[in-house]
Amino acid sequence: MYQFFLDAWAALRLRFYPKTHYHYSPLTTFAVLLALGLINMANISQLLGHQAGITAFILALTVLRWSILSMTIEIILGYYNKQPGQWYGYVLVTEALLLPMIAMLYWPQALATLGSFWLIWTMVVQVSGFVRISQQNVFKVALAYIIYFLITSLAGGMLLFIFSAIGWLDINSMTQTFQQMLTTIPTAETGIH
Repeated sequence: MYQFFLDAWAALRLRFYPKTHYHYSPLTTFAVLLALGLINMANISQLLGHQAGITAFILALTVLRWSILSMTIEIILGYYNKQPGQWYGYVLVTEALLLPMIAMLYWPQALATLGSFWLIWTMVVQVSGFVRISQQNVFKVALAYIIYFLITSLAGGMLLFIFSAIGWLDINSMTQTFQQMLTTIPTAETGIH
């Protein structure tokens, strides 16, 4: 785990290693994905409501997103047939840079601007690493992100359908919670009830 944090700190300063360097134990991978999933759950549960299956859904979605981004980068950058599985560690390191966003849950107004800059910087770090490590152009990486977004949207929708079909999530309840939140935002801003 110590090496993982050193790699994350190096990436944050735009210092990258060959993709084969980013290899971590299953325990480290599990711990980081669990932490990311729990942070995502804390952020998204306000939108989706508090249901029993929401934690499992968000954790599964976090793992799914990580896997899809890693595989998409491998395929688009041409590494899939040569050495499959080489980008998973790097993607994990750069996704872990989002862990400090937990502070946004406690001080949302005070950290709003700083949080926005942090999100932008982590995206710059991830893209810069893909470009520099693979020695491919930024347009190829951008294409990978577009494909990743499309596949993740489709896969996330399918995952939501599966969780709803087995009764772990109630989509109607999620819709009502989301609509309720949208109606309370203008009221809170204007003070008109």
